[in-house]
Amino acid sequence: MHSFALHMSTRLLFGPEKEANFISSIASTGAHVLVVIGGGSVERIGLVDRVLKGLDAAGVQHTLFRGIEPNPVDSTIDRAAAEGKTAGVDSVLAIGGGSVMDASKAIAALIHENEAHVWPFVTGQPKRGTMKGALPIFTIPTTAATASELTPHAVISKPEEQGKCAISYPFLQPLVSWLNPEFHTSLPAHVTADGGADILSHVFENYILGDDASPFADRYSEGVMDTVIDVLPRLLKELHNVAYRGKLQWVSAMALNSIQVAGRQPSPFPLHAIEHSMSGYHPALAHGRGLATLFPAYFRMLLDREEHVDRLAQFGRRVFWVTPQEDQAAALAGIEAFEEWLRGVDLYQSMEDIGIPEEAFDSIANYAVNVYGNGKTLPVSGPWTKEEVIELFNRANEQKRPNA
Repeated sequence: MHSFALHMSTRLLFGPEKEANFISSIASTGAHVLVVIGGGSVERIGLVDRVLKGLDAAGVQHTLFRGIEPNPVDSTIDRAAAEGKTAGVDSVLAIGGGSVMDASKAIAALIHENEAHVWPFVTGQPKRGTMKGALPIFTIPTTAATASELTPHAVISKPEEQGKCAISYPFLQPLVSWLNPEFHTSLPAHVTADGGADILSHVFENYILGDDASPFADRYSEGVMDTVIDVLPRLLKELHNVAYRGKLQWVSAMALNSIQVAGRQPSPFPLHAIEHSMSGYHPALAHGRGLATLFPAYFRMLLDREEHVDRLAQFGRRVFWVTPQEDQAAALAGIEAFEEWLRGVDLYQSMEDIGIPEEAFDSIANYAVNVYGNGKTLPVSGPWTKEEVIELFNRANEQKRPNA
């Protein structure tokens, strides 16, 4: 096994009975919390009012900021941080999905650093500074997808540049997160499916491009895949099933807690780099759906290039129970089984289906190579040129939805 350091600092509280513990955690940390939400769905289901009443009862002052977008925008983050500084907040609470949680991390850092603009700190071009700390961060995730409730990452968009990139610091890990699957039951099917694809992507990146140095990391990752592949189709038929929601929420958190990579060579996460470039171009695109669109074409490209065939074969045998003895045949059978599963959960589609026209392929690939690569190539399975990224897009664009 390779050497590694593993530090999981977020306290996770799971279940509806943990509300008092969560509110108490906020109260013990500060006196005034900035509560950050998105477009209003968390207000409509009564969650915000419930939390604010709990904060009132605990004697915690609160300021509410509404309006974080999907793929959170730098200018909105700047505005939220300015309001938080004016109000004198000393902690930040995110109530929402990955975008709200990511934005809240950036807001907490801007307030702590007494800075006005987040984009200069974002990884990529330009990068003009390094952050040194953040206010304490708390989260209530309302989707099962990004695992932002326990990661040190925040992905931020800048529409004027069609840019999307991340800041990553250990101090951006939330202090405490309350995972209550009851808050997920109002999510529509397409959002639920998008989240499932996002969860899978977090283990795919390291599992497929990784090595076999850590058998435990492999089995752990396969457990994540097995759970999503089993639970998501059931959940899509029973969207209000809290038990299924809970299983998906827990596996979402566990898919990106670093155990899945500990002991093996980490992946450069190329699919995430490419998809961030896609949704930077098309901000309405859900991250998980963009990733799901790339999966089949990506796996088939690796197979055609005879790269990581053993890993794809292991995926087929252990996750979809395919039986061919030869690795090449097992890998192909596994890919085909996975494609059939994607069709069953309405995640098999083309680039044009998700709003990415062919004429945008060149500029998106160029962004990926320049911002996430070295300007000439992107680290994937070896360096990929812009033309190879475009080939991936062209292959993905040939995928047809069922009955299309």
